[in-house]
Amino acid sequence: MVELTAAQLMLHQMVQEFSANEVRPHDMAIDRERSFGSDLYRKLVDTGFLGLMLPEQYGGAGFDAVATAQTIYDLAVGNASVAVTLEGHYKTLDQLLKYGQPSLLDRYLPSATQRIFAFSMTEPSGGSDHSTLGSTAVRQGDHWVLNGNKIMITNGGLAEVYCVLVKTAPTEFSVFLVDQDMPGFKFGKQENFLGLTGTPIGEIFMENVVVPADHLLGKVGQGHEIGDNAHADARVLMGAVAAGIIEHELELAVDYAHQRKSGGQRLTDLQAIQRKIADIALAKETTALLYEEAARHKAKGQPYAEIAAMAKTHGSRQAVRAGDDTLQIYAGYGYSLDYPIEHLIRDARALEIAEGTVEKMRAEITQLEVAQRI
Repeated sequence: MVELTAAQLMLHQMVQEFSANEVRPHDMAIDRERSFGSDLYRKLVDTGFLGLMLPEQYGGAGFDAVATAQTIYDLAVGNASVAVTLEGHYKTLDQLLKYGQPSLLDRYLPSATQRIFAFSMTEPSGGSDHSTLGSTAVRQGDHWVLNGNKIMITNGGLAEVYCVLVKTAPTEFSVFLVDQDMPGFKFGKQENFLGLTGTPIGEIFMENVVVPADHLLGKVGQGHEIGDNAHADARVLMGAVAAGIIEHELELAVDYAHQRKSGGQRLTDLQAIQRKIADIALAKETTALLYEEAARHKAKGQPYAEIAAMAKTHGSRQAVRAGDDTLQIYAGYGYSLDYPIEHLIRDARALEIAEGTVEKMRAEITQLEVAQRI
């Protein structure tokens, strides 16, 4: 595992305790009720999770990418939906810190310790292919006027502030910050997804939403770059979510196999079961090594997009396989809704799609490897 500083270790121990005592006991209820509830959300806010990676000047704790990823992992061991809700918030704050103008940051970031932020690119016409986007921003004097529809937003409906990718010319894309309180901003439907059900995934509409010029992130036409950065930041954390799910599956598999007997032997004494447990343990460690390495690169200011894509691609597939192995260890009980295994598989399956499909990840990894070697 990654070597933590004294401050990071204290945070890690605190989050582990919080996850075990405040998150894990509600794991199955979160999945069934499709929400982690106002009480747990309030505890997340009051404990300071929302401002974990914000600089101290904005009221945050100032932790780096390593500590942030470790926190996401620790929470995902308890429940992946809670972790993904914070992932969506953190990746948005990352883009604001990288590209936001000082006046915008001073106005909005202090509130990010108390309310959720979200980043949105996907539209009904498409997601990763920006050329299909129809949302627009038109310059009018010292303001911009935004129109369009965004869907499948992580934290859509829960978030109060959104960074949206829109067209500023036929082949030009830019990112703007919009607030739910702005005239012309409306919420749409909530998606009824089969996994990560505790994380709200929603839709927004923008009808002649007027934003000041400093709500533009970066420069006009920099939208592709910002969107790619958002994906890279998210994939570091999605790797951590995957590792957390696998750890949850590993705990369930080992505990059950150690207690259960077949033919007078504990399941842990049977070679077929030993292989499954070993495979789950290997999957957890390899996924953790990938996301931790991506986080270290990010913290040091080194390129991390490729290894982040690897963490998400490898971790998401391994989390599904580990869940399947855990289900097989439990046999009939594993197929029961009275146990959490089935929802862990559903949660893991979502990671093969969210923040870029595994097919897109493999294409990007290949392109980067070719560029380095040819």
